[in-house]
Amino acid sequence: MKHILAVLLSLMAASVAHAADMQPRGVELLCHRTANEDVPENTLESLEQAALLGCDVVEIDLRRTLDRKIVLNHDGALERLTDGIGDTEASYYDDLRLRDAGGWMGDRFEGMEIPLFVDALRLAREKDIRLVLDIKDKGIGPDVLQLLQREGMLQRVRFGGEWADIQQLYPQANENPPVWVQPGVTAEQVKAHHREGKAVIVNFSANDHEMDLAAMKAAVAAGVDGINVDYPRLGADAVGRPVERKLATLAVHANTGESGARTQAILELSRYRGFALENEFAHWLLDADDHVSRAAALSLVIARPRTSPAAFSEALRSENPDARANAAWALGALRAPSDMLLPLLEDRNIQVLQETLVALSHTPGKVNAEMLLPLLSHRDPAVRGAAALALARHQPDIAAKAVPEQLKLEVKAARTMYDDWVQRGKGQLTQSEIDVVMGYYRCQMKELEAISMLHGPAAMRALEEQAFRSGEDFSQMNGVVAAFQMWSRIGRDPRSAVEALGAADPKVADKAEWILVQGGPPVLPAVREALDGQNSAVRERAIRIVAWQGDTDALPSLQRMRQMGKDAELVTWAIDEIEALHPKL
Repeated sequence: MKHILAVLLSLMAASVAHAADMQPRGVELLCHRTANEDVPENTLESLEQAALLGCDVVEIDLRRTLDRKIVLNHDGALERLTDGIGDTEASYYDDLRLRDAGGWMGDRFEGMEIPLFVDALRLAREKDIRLVLDIKDKGIGPDVLQLLQREGMLQRVRFGGEWADIQQLYPQANENPPVWVQPGVTAEQVKAHHREGKAVIVNFSANDHEMDLAAMKAAVAAGVDGINVDYPRLGADAVGRPVERKLATLAVHANTGESGARTQAILELSRYRGFALENEFAHWLLDADDHVSRAAALSLVIARPRTSPAAFSEALRSENPDARANAAWALGALRAPSDMLLPLLEDRNIQVLQETLVALSHTPGKVNAEMLLPLLSHRDPAVRGAAALALARHQPDIAAKAVPEQLKLEVKAARTMYDDWVQRGKGQLTQSEIDVVMGYYRCQMKELEAISMLHGPAAMRALEEQAFRSGEDFSQMNGVVAAFQMWSRIGRDPRSAVEALGAADPKVADKAEWILVQGGPPVLPAVREALDGQNSAVRERAIRIVAWQGDTDALPSLQRMRQMGKDAELVTWAIDEIEALHPKL
């Protein structure tokens, strides 16, 4: 009751503007169930596509999940629209987020999600479109109204379906509704409705006229105010705003003008689905402007259906190094065969070489170690870091030894530079010195990423060496990254981390403690042994670790310690924490 009262009070303060009334911009285009014939229905991608194709008003379907989230979903049954089973109303939203809501319409759409209503409202506001809300569940009106009010969309919607409770809470809803008619309406009939003050919408959905372009144009000629369609591209043509004209204008902007405007036009074109634009993007990939070339590469990567690797053949052979680099990046993102990239390992351009190596770290196939090992000691640090990634992907056994050795050399060089800077009084670094430091930093981050791709004792030792290395230098971020990577590995052998709890450097001991906290139950036997140790610093940290992990098996030891008066205050806190996590003990 309080929730409904709050909604009523907020609606009393709202303006009395009519929701989703027809706007004076010519014949309007209404889209049924988002762009459902172009992109999987009731997804944000489909809502965006409807807006791109020129729709002024878009219908979406609303249901409420088990945890009372309002989502876009038509059927309720998950079997058709997702890879899951069951009903939307019987599912938690986090469960629905794990479901693929796109693959049912083809693999080109895999990975889409069932979205929240609030996200659809924000997208609609951004794209300046209005909505028709087909409410599928009874009793969710107060929640719907609250979200509309909060997002400033109350005057930009109409309601359908189970909206009786909305009518009670907000009597102004759906005032002055339009008249819906079927194809074949005459100009005289339209005029008669207009004389009564009614807008006229012709329905071209679910009536055997879905693709009847001639009838759509006839309705427009008869003077109707809007047409409701399943195929927005046809509808846009009928109302005199063909999508092809919009694409042609964007293509002109993409071909000429200032760099930023060109890239914006290319990226806008990439949002359209179902248009044969691959050749245009491949052409712009060759452009001398790197920003334009990169935007084209990105467009080819996100295109649906997926771009054929063959589309990059010309760019890989281009005299323009930016085109080669961007093509290499795109092929990596598309997981193209490694063989396509191998010729670029001979490229003399640093950017091309770096992008090629990073791409190879994602691509299937097998690359010989002889092609990658020399690049691990390349003069350019960016190339060295990227080579580590490619080696870890294609030759993990060799990388397990070679990459940690190279990382040691990088750290040694960075430490030498740091020591020299300290001896000079830590004065301001020159830009060239900053560039060198950043080069080492970027390289080491990629080498650590490569080590994290590996498994086995050698990779673990390399991570431990970086995580538990004390002192400050230009490589100290290595320890932070390495420590995070150890969270899921430390349970196999936590002895090094337990030992590091007693490190003289508090930063090292802090990292070791948090590694063991995040390491989960596998580390606890070793930590419990430390509870009885003689090193007070290690013992105190061990007490905190078993507390944060809620380790009930540590309670006997802790209770014994409290009876003995050993670390009594800390032990009492730890016992309270553990018992709070397990209230039924």
